[in-house]
Amino acid sequence: MTESIGIIGAGRFGRFWGNALNRYYPVRIFDTDETCRARTEGIGEWADLQTCFKQSFVFLTIPISEIGPFLQANAYMLRSGSIILDCASVKIRVSEWFKQYLPTDSFYALSHPLFGPDSARQGLKGHRITLMPGRIPLARYQKLVQIFSQELSLQVINISPEEHDRLMAHNLSLIHLLGRTCHKMELERVPLIMDSLRKLNGISKVVMNDSEQLFRDFFRFNPYSTELCRDFVRTFEYLLENIAVDH
Repeated sequence: MTESIGIIGAGRFGRFWGNALNRYYPVRIFDTDETCRARTEGIGEWADLQTCFKQSFVFLTIPISEIGPFLQANAYMLRSGSIILDCASVKIRVSEWFKQYLPTDSFYALSHPLFGPDSARQGLKGHRITLMPGRIPLARYQKLVQIFSQELSLQVINISPEEHDRLMAHNLSLIHLLGRTCHKMELERVPLIMDSLRKLNGISKVVMNDSEQLFRDFFRFNPYSTELCRDFVRTFEYLLENIAVDH
């Protein structure tokens, strides 16, 4: 069987992911924004949506909030036997959308690359990806594991959607909240910066490369994010109360 890759969404990560995969498989890329076409040269073949849906493995690299409506409107075009995967940072909700909207003769798995264009700028080797089987034959799931672990040299982590979302509330939602707070406080303008603040500003710089929409989607679609950050604020306020002094 000749494998092929469809990438739906030609944003920063879509182009990065397509470029990583096209070393091993033919890649077709689609985006509703035609201006993205010029930025995909050398990554894959620009194609229409129906063509992308006909590939062996179809990766959705679109914003979290667009996945449900997109599948509801277009999933009927997915070829029988094709496997669709998300690359989103939430899993419980995406799993529900896949179950609700995908044709019964197509398959799906859930994936979340724990890296991005910034952190994996020097290469994918040693980076990690979470992978969860959904409705998929064992042999095809094993092929996915092979693609990620052997060809892309990634460490594959198998966890449940619930455990994934709980952990990502700490690793993404909280970190993005801190990074964006530092950005709004303009801490990079402090005239004397020690190493610890420099590292904090580095986090701020990385998270600000992601869109405001992604930041909001962390909290809208991850059921663990809001309560975790509220707990952080409560703890912060408690510490402030206990260091308060009279002037």
